[in-house]
Amino acid sequence: MRKKPIQAIPSESVTSQAKSAKPQRLVPPPLLLPAINAPSRGRFANRNSDGVLEDSDSTSGVDSHGLVHSEVGQVVTDANIITQVVLISALSIDANRFAPREIYSDNTLQSLANSLEKNGQRDPVHVIPNPAKPGRYIIGDGWTRVQAIRMRDILGLQVKAIIHDEFTEEDIAWFGYSQNEEREPHTDYDKACFYMKWRGEGWDWETISHKTGVPVNSLYPYINYSKLDPDILYYAKNYPKKVTVNVITQLARLISADKPADQVLSICKSFVEDDASIASLRERIDSILNKTTKRSTKSSLLFQKRYKSANFKQRMDGDIEIRARIPKSKQEAFNEAMDQLLSRFCEESESDENQDTAGTQTS
Repeated sequence: MRKKPIQAIPSESVTSQAKSAKPQRLVPPPLLLPAINAPSRGRFANRNSDGVLEDSDSTSGVDSHGLVHSEVGQVVTDANIITQVVLISALSIDANRFAPREIYSDNTLQSLANSLEKNGQRDPVHVIPNPAKPGRYIIGDGWTRVQAIRMRDILGLQVKAIIHDEFTEEDIAWFGYSQNEEREPHTDYDKACFYMKWRGEGWDWETISHKTGVPVNSLYPYINYSKLDPDILYYAKNYPKKVTVNVITQLARLISADKPADQVLSICKSFVEDDASIASLRERIDSILNKTTKRSTKSSLLFQKRYKSANFKQRMDGDIEIRARIPKSKQEAFNEAMDQLLSRFCEESESDENQDTAGTQTS
């Protein structure tokens, strides 16, 4: 059984957009947009003792993303404090190694690109300066917008952004996670990849639970993603609404029982293609595991003899099975005979608890 953390399957759309990027273009410095004073408090203005953003009560003028907008694109993220929106090149933004989202479908990117091309960019993305690459940035929130702009080569490849100099890559990743959960909750596959990234950093489940607000017992099943082959994870990524963490947990039962990966893949594939229910999947897996258990609990048959109303079996491991129907008139004699026979070959029990001979059938 493999214990290594889940490795996210590369997104075809991300790969294609990366190939289409034009690194030979000059990357202009950030263009500062006009400032405006608009005292208010944003949803993610406060930071806890760990330096990570935490929720605060929002006020009027705060949009669904926790930002206060002005006519010139200015936002306010804390009382009487202006956070400046700037224009930066979409080509100067790098992915976050703790990115909370892994699935970026072509349909989503194309739809967003259409909206951006028609209406422009309303909400700024959130980035930090890339400490290893001066002049470049690491994304925290808004990676889908960046990819859509790159893919379609629109808006002059310029992105409205808020630069957070005070955040680390880890901080801005958690900020992006919170923003995503408000806009469109992550898929179970996204969550599994995100959680396992932090597990890879040495975090325990209690710490992840504290950061996400998800009970520890609800986090444990996500470890099952790391038990499955990439071919099965393909279905988890491409059919995230169908192949949820509950489905993955069921499939992982087969892996734990040392079932062949090809068999598990076949079951997963038919589950998706037949649009089967999770209940039917569970029943199918229960059936497979129960058959295995029954076969494994009894060793091979060494000797067997059938009688008119009885059956005698002796197995390789020494177990003896007798199933017989004894007439009432002969039960007392049968019990005496069995006692004498067993006393010759078996040690007598210290207790005398099983002297009740009321039964009429021995098995």
